[in-house]
Amino acid sequence: MHPQVAQSEASNQQHRRFFQRRKNKRKNNALNRQKKKKEYARVAAENRHLTGIIEGMISQYLKVQGKNFQKHENYVSHLAGENDHRSFYAQDQQCAGSHIGGNDDELDVMNGLALNELDNPLSNEVKNPKNSQTIQKSTMSEFLKKIDDDVASSNDFSDFMVCFDGEHKKIGRYSFPLSLVSTVERITNVYGDVSAPCLKNSSVTEKIYLFFCATIKEMEDLKLHQVTEKKLLKWRDAIKDALRINFKVAFAMHHLKRIARAYFGCIGSQELQSIGDKLDALNKERAETYQDFKDYIAYAKDFYGKSVSDGLFA
Repeated sequence: MHPQVAQSEASNQQHRRFFQRRKNKRKNNALNRQKKKKEYARVAAENRHLTGIIEGMISQYLKVQGKNFQKHENYVSHLAGENDHRSFYAQDQQCAGSHIGGNDDELDVMNGLALNELDNPLSNEVKNPKNSQTIQKSTMSEFLKKIDDDVASSNDFSDFMVCFDGEHKKIGRYSFPLSLVSTVERITNVYGDVSAPCLKNSSVTEKIYLFFCATIKEMEDLKLHQVTEKKLLKWRDAIKDALRINFKVAFAMHHLKRIARAYFGCIGSQELQSIGDKLDALNKERAETYQDFKDYIAYAKDFYGKSVSDGLFA
């Protein structure tokens, strides 16, 4: 072959390889952009779904009425500002089926004793990863229904974090360990003697009373991120036992339901934070990709919907 022909052929092959590489690169870039677009849409849809769940749960929480309502409203407003979830105040009727409420008497008595107040921003409570999990709305509804279930209690002294040994103090008909005295006094100061309607022998009912007071003590000592489903059901059993022997403790059952809803709200906040982080990462990646191609995008726009010969004969 003539040297000039061979050189020309080699040059043509080099140009073909160059244009093929450019074509492959453009194809891969297009596929990557499409993939990122789909992922962004998926994460955004997941975010809207979980946001709807949390909005509904918060809207039910805000329905608690009474003297302390403004304080709780301000707390949730503060939380919403931190997480930029201003739609927490929306009334999501789809969540109405999972609402567990108390009667008017229960709502009123809760104003007297703020058991287990959520005194820290929820953003601080959700740092513990043990509650980080995806929970379906139906699963939450089913668990919340368990709070009202009448089941046999299996609680024992070892199930509680309270020390029942050592010196005791007599309060009314019952003898309490010193670890529970301040809790009993708080309850009595606000609600009176909750055991008064019970006509059973105190030696028979004392254990139930101790477990009930130990439950309230744990509520006083624990933060939201330390609550587990197992603890919630243990507290339910102790409160239910007290109700069965005619103790005036409906206020505690109502508050337990509030804690259960807040427990799932904590998990939901974690999920929203995780999704928000994913969205931030995708937005950052999108911005970086745009910077890489911004000088060429204008050229591409010139050919949208046109033949690539457009402008050739102008």
